[in-house]
Amino acid sequence: MDRARHLRNYGLHSWFGMVLGLFVYVVAFTGCLALFHGELLSWEDPAKRLPVAQAPAPIDAIFKAWVEETGKGEEVIEFARLIYPNEHEPYYQGGVNIHDVDGNHVFVEQKWDTQTGAPLDTRTEALSLWLLDFHRDLMWPQGLGGRTVGRTIVGIAGIILMLSILTGVIAHTKIVQEFFTLRYFRSVRLKWQDTHKVVGLWGLPFFTMIAFTGAVLGVVAILAPIVALLTFKGDQQALLDEVLGKAIEPAGVSAPMLSMDAVASLSHLETGEVPRLVTIENWGDVNARMELFYPTTELLNYAIVEIDGVSGEVIADSPAANLTTANKGVAMMTPLHYGTYGGIWLKFLYFVLGFALAVITVFGLMMWIERRLHGNEGAKSQAFYRRLSHMVTGVAVGLPLASVAIFWLDKLYIGAESARLFWTGTTYFAVWALALGYAFIRRQDYRTTRELIGLTGGLLAGLPALNAVMTGDTLLGIFGAGHAPSAWVDVVLLVSGIAILAVAWRLPKARQNTKKTRKTVVAPSSALSPAE
Repeated sequence: MDRARHLRNYGLHSWFGMVLGLFVYVVAFTGCLALFHGELLSWEDPAKRLPVAQAPAPIDAIFKAWVEETGKGEEVIEFARLIYPNEHEPYYQGGVNIHDVDGNHVFVEQKWDTQTGAPLDTRTEALSLWLLDFHRDLMWPQGLGGRTVGRTIVGIAGIILMLSILTGVIAHTKIVQEFFTLRYFRSVRLKWQDTHKVVGLWGLPFFTMIAFTGAVLGVVAILAPIVALLTFKGDQQALLDEVLGKAIEPAGVSAPMLSMDAVASLSHLETGEVPRLVTIENWGDVNARMELFYPTTELLNYAIVEIDGVSGEVIADSPAANLTTANKGVAMMTPLHYGTYGGIWLKFLYFVLGFALAVITVFGLMMWIERRLHGNEGAKSQAFYRRLSHMVTGVAVGLPLASVAIFWLDKLYIGAESARLFWTGTTYFAVWALALGYAFIRRQDYRTTRELIGLTGGLLAGLPALNAVMTGDTLLGIFGAGHAPSAWVDVVLLVSGIAILAVAWRLPKARQNTKKTRKTVVAPSSALSPAE
């Protein structure tokens, strides 16, 4: 490759990273936390810290009575759902989607104790919901397009990351040599540069997969209307019928539904697994259909079997039994992106690689600023680059602090349950904004990073004690009660907090100057970005 083309590719890669790097960092970091949505459910709500029942109480009569009562007086029950107990969620979970008399689509949920069948008085899932949905759709306001717009914006981050990966691979002509080059004891710039390259190259397959699946999951919301316009004259329902199979219409003849307890024991013919959940369409009708979702270790998604909702007979020609390659490919996107097709250790691997993506994104931003503050690149003033450095520091280090802050809010909140999610989001953005403001006021990025990371580590390490004080469940007590997931969350929080405190202790308080800056007069405020 000639030098001019190489410089163009390198410049394109740099500008992709600088202009949109913080956005990619936010999506990557929040994705690390979204992985553990299920594990956090019982930690945030003590009412869900239940032992897994060896012989769960019958649920059929309870569930059916609840569905009938919930759908009474409404226009139609679009579908009902029952999730059977598992290790992380040791309770029955029912759901009903209703098309009410006002034309609204409303989803209602209820949980039941597996020991007694009694309804569980659970809290709003604000913490786990925020961590998951802020990554998926940025909690985009409903008045501005809601989830569709939010997911599209997040999907654009996947496209940006894919372009950055492509231009980065093209720009680095000595790619084999850079796999093993890590000059850790050299200058600040070289440490960041080598870490950015080595981690980026070793994690390239994972980063590419995450970028592609994230882009597909994000932009599918806007692709559906476009594809429907091109192929079905704008009829999105026709597109869904073609891809997913046309749903059978209700016959208008009432019939009793198959027992939910009987469904729970219908093992898969090939794997021997029992269903994890069941969804029912045409509830109470002779044409009712049930889809049984079976966990599998051999596929990237559930194995789905469709049965008659009255007789229990398997429907051989159902869409679930005749999935095309395209259907299977789309179905693989979510489990591939969130690591739900394996156990907890796969999620931890995803977390490490996702965190590495966030780190190298920030290192790329720091290198860009470093070259302009202490090198010969850039046409702006040093005051401009210092302000840019403060912004990168505040955003990058403030996001983890904001994430930890809502864990504390979850345990200290005393307001109305209906407002819990609102105050979770308010606290999140308020702490993040305070961290950003502190970076500009402190004007010393190395110290700002060290202090805010230390605060984050201290708050993390203190969460198990706060949990014990506010809920009365000590770490050993939770393990002894037979529900380990919430106890393991405490263990991970404590270990992570101690590790982050150790990192903060080792971070430098100021930049070590290895050569003269481009100007002879340097303002006393600091230089760089989040490692200052």
